[in-house]
Parts: sequence; structure tokens; C-alpha cells
Amino acid sequence: HTSWRTLGMFCAACAALKSKAQPSLQRSARCVTVISNPARLNTLSAVADFADRPLEKRSINDLIELGRASRQDRALQLHETLKVGLSRCAMRLSEMPFGFCNAPSLKRVTSAYVQNFKQVMDFEEKHGVVGLANEEYAALTNSILKQHRGTMLDVAKGVFEFNEDLNKIFGPDLELAELRDLSLIQDIEKSLDEFFTTRLTLRLLISHVQALNAGRNVNSDGEEMVGVVNVATHPITILSRAYIATRFMCLRDFKMAPDLHVNGVKHDEYIALEGHKQHFSYVHTHLFYIFLELVKNAARASIERMQIEGSVSDPLRDVHRGAGASAEIPALHVIVPEEQSIWDSERSVKLADRGTGMNRSVLNKAFSYFYSSVKNKPTVAEEVSDFDRRMPLAGFGFGLPISRVMARYFAGDIDVNSIPGKGTDVYIYL
Repeated sequence: HTSWRTLGMFCAACAALKSKAQPSLQRSARCVTVISNPARLNTLSAVADFADRPLEKRSINDLIELGRASRQDRALQLHETLKVGLSRCAMRLSEMPFGFCNAPSLKRVTSAYVQNFKQVMDFEEKHGVVGLANEEYAALTNSILKQHRGTMLDVAKGVFEFNEDLNKIFGPDLELAELRDLSLIQDIEKSLDEFFTTRLTLRLLISHVQALNAGRNVNSDGEEMVGVVNVATHPITILSRAYIATRFMCLRDFKMAPDLHVNGVKHDEYIALEGHKQHFSYVHTHLFYIFLELVKNAARASIERMQIEGSVSDPLRDVHRGAGASAEIPALHVIVPEEQSIWDSERSVKLADRGTGMNRSVLNKAFSYFYSSVKNKPTVAEEVSDFDRRMPLAGFGFGLPISRVMARYFAGDIDVNSIPGKGTDVYIYL
């Protein structure tokens, strides 16, 4: 209880310090608590100060350029990014309005970021900037990376806790995704976008510096790497891997899966013929995440449409047929430019399904952190962790908004268009 009370004080104190420095940033609804421990003000002041400093996103060219820097310069850039990024993550969560910052899972995440900030500052005080290039600092940054591996799940759990609290106050029928016109909901979702963008910067730079320092110049496929940047990423190969993972989940859950066609050809045949034509420099792990989330959505919608229309009356009836793609399920179709000259300047991918589609009301909340179209999803926060361990095809509603955060990180985007009962078209700009 003492730790939560302290974090409550932290939320309020950070808000007070930041609003004192920048009154225009003060929000109308904030967690307010009187701080009773003056000894913590030094850390609070430091967090508030660094959180106000700019933190630029890293472009692909920035990451490649960092590969030419010395180990000491890379360590210094990482260190400065950590100080600002960790404090911004803590501040962003502590400023969440309407009591969202009081969700227990969010408090735990906030506490972890504050402790990491203190570890980084303590290391600098003890060893100075000269010590940033040693193995002890590398171990510290690696521990921070591992510690926050499950942060997305923790925040998802915090959303469920927030919903539970509001349901107790306003009734069980409250659906926050239906209230996206309210400024406080918009504020929360904007803050979550900013939080995950900052988190992405931290994880990207830690991983990148680790890979550069390890001297890994090729990946397991023999492709040239500069840190985490695959200098010749083949998007159709990444797409195919995302589809194979999705197909496994579909066969596991439904005993059937749709095919995937690329420019009118089955994906594996396309790769064998022309899959290595298109290439560009990118963080291929980000691209895999984006493709996986979008292909999972398309595959599930396709199967659900067939179930609704009765073409698949019993998804468990024909295990042998389910071992391959079912002819009754419409294939997913991907369209990409084939000329490398286009990929050099404009990188676009279209993913189309003939699934259940979405009406305008559902489409309006598709990118909401509070919305999921899945029926068999967790209903209370305690179910979130167990549900995630089963590697579900879908469930939390974080896949689409996080995918968009990732696409936008490198100046891309994701657009979705849909017709109810006819299917959905997704445009991925990279």
C-alpha cells in the first residue's frame, strides 16, 4: 500500500511541477494528491525536467549513421535518450486523466520507469560519461530492455482495470470506445500513442546499440544488417512469414485457414519467382509485427464471414481438409508495386479480404485502445495474462493502434476502408 501511495504522490507531484513550468500543458482532469515526502522532490524535479526536453524519433538513415559512430558516441547518445525517454514514459503515464493513472498496472509500469531513470542517473553520477561504454552500462541497458518486454500487456491490463472502475461508477454498459468524441477519451488515446512512440524509441535504440556493439553484420538469413536495420528488407518475405504464423493460429483455433495471394499469385509461388525483387532498408521486426497483426485480422474476418453465412457450418468437422487452405474461405489478396524504382521512393502495400467487413461506426473505433471486435476476449483484468499466454488470434484491441504507431514511427501510416459484409481493404504505407 505504501508503494501505491508513493506513486500517487509521484503522479500529482509530476503534474504540479510540469504545470508550474508550463501552465499551458495542464489538463482539466488530473490525479491530485498532496505530497508529504519532501525527500523525493529531487527525483521528481529531475523527472519533470527531463520529461520536458525534446526526444526526436530516429529515422532509418539516423540508425544507419549511428553505425558509423564510435562505441563511446553511441553510448552517449543512448544515455541521453534514456534519460529523456524514461522520464517521458513515467510522466506520460502519471498524467493520464480521469483516474486512468491510478490503475494498479499503470502504477507498476510508472514505478518501473522511475526506478530505471534513477538507475541511469546514479550510474552517470558514479562513473561519469566515460563509463558509459563499459560492459556494466551495457548490462544496465539490457536489463531495462528485458524488464519492459511485457509493458504492452501491463498497459492493456491497466485499460481493463480502468474499465472495471468506471463500470462500477457509471454502470456495466459503459463502452469507452463509443465515447471517442469526448475530449478525455481522446486525451487518453493520444497519450497512449505518445507513450508507445517513446517506448519504441527506447527499445529501438537499446537494441540497435547492442547489435552494433556485438558486431553482427548479417542475420540468420545471411542478409546485411546495420544494427537492427536490415539494409535489404524483402517485404514479401516478411509478409509470407507473418501469414505462416497466422495460418498456424487459424488451423489451431478453426482447423482451417485462408490462402494468401500476392499480385494474383500464391504467396510461396510469388516469392519463388519474384519475392526478392522489392527491397528497402527497414527494421524488419517492426514490419513483421505490422503484417502479423493485419493478416490476423483479415484471416479471422474471412473465417467468421463463412461461419455466419453457413458455408462453414462446423469449423471442426473436416480436420483433413483443414490441414491445408480451405477452398470455401476466400483468399487474402495483397497488391504491391513490382518495380524497384517505386519502392525506392514510395512503399505501399494493400491487403484486401472478403470477410465480415465493418460499418462506419465500427470503423471509427478500429484504432481505439478501448475496442476489440473479438467476442471471446478477457472480461476482467485478472484474465489478461492467462489469455495472452495462449497466443490468441486476437483479443485486446491493441494490435491495430500499435501497428499504426510503428508504421508512423518511420513516417508511414495505415489506412483502413471497409464495406459491411463485403470485406476490408488495408493500405500500409512504409
